[in-house]
Amino acid sequence: MNDGLYIGLMSGTSIDGIDVALVEFSGSSCQLIASLDYPIEPDVKLKLSNICSQRIVNDNLGFENRIELMAEMDVVMGHLFADACNAILKQGNIFASKIQAIGSHGQTIRHRASNKHPFSLQIGDANIIAEKTGITTVADFRRMDIAAGGQGAPLAPAFHNAILRSEKENRIILNLGGIANITFLPKDTTQPVIGFDTGTANTLLDIWYKKHHPNSPDDFDKDAQFSEKGTVHAELLRLLLSDPFFKSPHPKSTGREHFCLNWLLEQIKNANEIIKVEDVQRTLLEFTVQSISDSIKSLNFLNYRVLACGGGMHNQCLLNLLSDKLNVTVQKTNYLNVDGDYLEAMTFAWLAKQRLDHKPSNLPSVTGASKSKILGAIYSI
Repeated sequence: MNDGLYIGLMSGTSIDGIDVALVEFSGSSCQLIASLDYPIEPDVKLKLSNICSQRIVNDNLGFENRIELMAEMDVVMGHLFADACNAILKQGNIFASKIQAIGSHGQTIRHRASNKHPFSLQIGDANIIAEKTGITTVADFRRMDIAAGGQGAPLAPAFHNAILRSEKENRIILNLGGIANITFLPKDTTQPVIGFDTGTANTLLDIWYKKHHPNSPDDFDKDAQFSEKGTVHAELLRLLLSDPFFKSPHPKSTGREHFCLNWLLEQIKNANEIIKVEDVQRTLLEFTVQSISDSIKSLNFLNYRVLACGGGMHNQCLLNLLSDKLNVTVQKTNYLNVDGDYLEAMTFAWLAKQRLDHKPSNLPSVTGASKSKILGAIYSI
């Protein structure tokens, strides 16, 4: 067993920063030792957003060769991930030699798990991370699951199962990142874990807010102040929820390349009337809540606790609306002494440990893979 200290890195679809988690594993237990939210510079965010979009949307960059831009950002993100690791080591006054490995999710550029030739692409050169930190780095966690017929996502349910499952109660772990996903952990340990993406969480809310508040110091609708100025537009909500993704069975996964600004603008156009910008924001909030609620109710389970994590757990308006829909008080994973802001970064520390221990870390019941697989490629120093 490769117990000890690991670093997990997560930069999600919101591209709002790099979550860094320093985690200690000992036997079956794990503890978050230190955490850090490492910034991504605005110009880097802009370039990443342009790569992630289906077309170049910012004239300031022009129509660059996107392969060259992606390759450049692969290097840039490799350096940023390495700097983030070195920053948390400096913060904790810890030598790199004390770290068993780094688990890096990378920055997702495309996730097309339902294509004829499915793929998932993350950038952030792990060679650079290993070289610049002097620490063995594990990356590229999704493609082996896809090779085995899975979606390559979500991967966090396996970690949720390892540390958050209880024989006393049914639990649903709700990750509110750019994309929302749920993990159902039945108290009956003979029953399989269920997990899948439910749709968008913060992605469209953030994109619409920033589009109409370009000079705001915040990249998101803080305390839902913009949303609360509007009202739900029933026809737009119907159009948003009519997307085929919501009718497809799990296992399923999605990304911001599907639920993007162009997709939203198309739905607004199809509504055939002028909609106030604040009403769009409020409708997007309802869209997030309704799609999550529908997904949870589709499981047909009773008597469960819902525990939220990710950046969206700080949107109390969202949590309140969801609690009303489910008739269950949505809590945060912090209730179980697990920091919801860094749970996903902790996942990748755990995935790195699983790789070094030569243990499988996907759940076929979640991803749809044909069998359990050892995930991740090792970049040794």
